[in-house]
Amino acid sequence: MTAVAGDGDRGRRGRGPLSLIAEAEFRKLWSVGVLMGAMRWLELLAIGVWTYALTESPVAVAMMTILRMLPMALFGTVIGAMAERLDRKAILVASQAIMAVTSSLLALLVAAGAIELWHVGVGAFVNGLCWSTDLPVRRTILGESVGADRIGPAMSMDSASNNATRMVGPLAGGALYAAVGLSGAYAVAAVFYAVSALVAVSIRFTPVPQEPRPFALIAEIREGLAFLRRTRALLGHLGVTVTVNMFAFPYAAMAPVVGRETFGVDAVRIGLLLTVEGIGAFAGAVAIAFLATPAWFRRIYVCGSALFMAAVLAFSVTTSYSMALIILTIGGFGIAGFASMQSAIMFGEAPVAIRSRLMGVLSVCIGAGPIGVLHVGWLADRIGGSLALTVIATEGLVVMAILLLVVPELRRPGSPAFSVPAATDREGRDGASS
Repeated sequence: MTAVAGDGDRGRRGRGPLSLIAEAEFRKLWSVGVLMGAMRWLELLAIGVWTYALTESPVAVAMMTILRMLPMALFGTVIGAMAERLDRKAILVASQAIMAVTSSLLALLVAAGAIELWHVGVGAFVNGLCWSTDLPVRRTILGESVGADRIGPAMSMDSASNNATRMVGPLAGGALYAAVGLSGAYAVAAVFYAVSALVAVSIRFTPVPQEPRPFALIAEIREGLAFLRRTRALLGHLGVTVTVNMFAFPYAAMAPVVGRETFGVDAVRIGLLLTVEGIGAFAGAVAIAFLATPAWFRRIYVCGSALFMAAVLAFSVTTSYSMALIILTIGGFGIAGFASMQSAIMFGEAPVAIRSRLMGVLSVCIGAGPIGVLHVGWLADRIGGSLALTVIATEGLVVMAILLLVVPELRRPGSPAFSVPAATDREGRDGASS
């Protein structure tokens, strides 16, 4: 594909997930997401186990996860605005190459016996900065490549692949750490990031044409935020994203702590806790890709978010490792609903002219996760990992209930933005709402 397909071309193409797999460019973008996701989870698990073994501090473990996620909160909006003006493909290639170099350097430091905690922290921050380009760059390219009419299946399939990495990454991270330590985990990550960069180089993509205008970073960020202020449904959507990332996903940072404190298991079985969650999320995302229609996107998003937080709450109170595996598998279905619809709703309802900027804002909301990780780490230092998870999951469910009351649009089915032509540049500037 050398250009974005027009409406006529989209009408002649299949609309289901299988039609996407048949397209080479979708497969390449999908593959980059798979490689990035697998290495992200591998790194987080290996770094978490290594840090806890070194420091015996849940706060130190939480800080490593914070450093990995913080760039999304700090730079997501800026990256989104820049992605509308710069070559997105070049950004994608550069981000993969930088992660390969960073992981290689860390692997060498570990092998030389010179690694220190701050080295790992810096590496986590740099790779997190590269990861923060995913929504405004790779996923935006993916959405523009397939067209708005297939955005639901495309984002669901992308989410399915990302969730599949949650099956492989943590388990592989635990196994690699047990076999060859942190150096081996970093070395494998370096190789896979390098492969991802090569795949990204081969992608052929022509962005949606936009009206030429002077680049004013702050003004363009303000324009995107002004649109959001006029769009209650998307504001509520972002509120759910912040809630889940602050009160649900931080449980992953505590998996090494809970695994050791509550279940007394080794690194491999700690990895299995995150792996079974990925199994449920993968199965759920595939089902959503084949069955979900735009009328259900919002409800799938909200219900999936609530299910995930309820699963974290149940996981926090069980003392049975086997039951924890079952609970997290069920929670994975909730993650599928949240993750599949998160990008699809934002992409489908955002005017073309400000799409990358709004995807960047979504990245910032995802980047709120470090606040939750710091919160749960602070609690775990005082009351233990399991009870800390009980507290944050309860807080999240309360916030979700308040959001549903304050933003009734979240309870309504469908969205007109998915049934009308994509917004024009003019509509983007005028603030067309969903």
